[in-house]
Amino acid sequence: MRRVGGAHRGLDMWLAQRASAVYMALFLPVFSILLLTAGPLDFAVWYDLFIPVGMKIAVLLFVIALLLHAWIGLREIFIDYLHCERCLMPRLGLYFFFATLYLGCLVWAIDILWSVK
Repeated sequence: MRRVGGAHRGLDMWLAQRASAVYMALFLPVFSILLLTAGPLDFAVWYDLFIPVGMKIAVLLFVIALLLHAWIGLREIFIDYLHCERCLMPRLGLYFFFATLYLGCLVWAIDILWSVK
């Protein structure tokens, strides 16, 4: 019997969503503590917080994890609620819209993070 190519896709998506949730759950308390210990937050303190490359990478990974988590969640919602045959085109249109939106958000986040020098 021939094996279907997408048989393990559900597990991969589930693991990716859980991994992104773990990263976000670890990042947010650390970032919150960093903000609380930074003193009064004015523009200079906020700006200096994002100068180190390590912070830029950590925040970029957070944004990627957030977008991946949201993408997988929306994908599952679209599959669950738009599963009829005539719903294929609207579902593909929604995939395209949100993929474009999330890619734009990622590019924007990269632009913002690497403009801080």
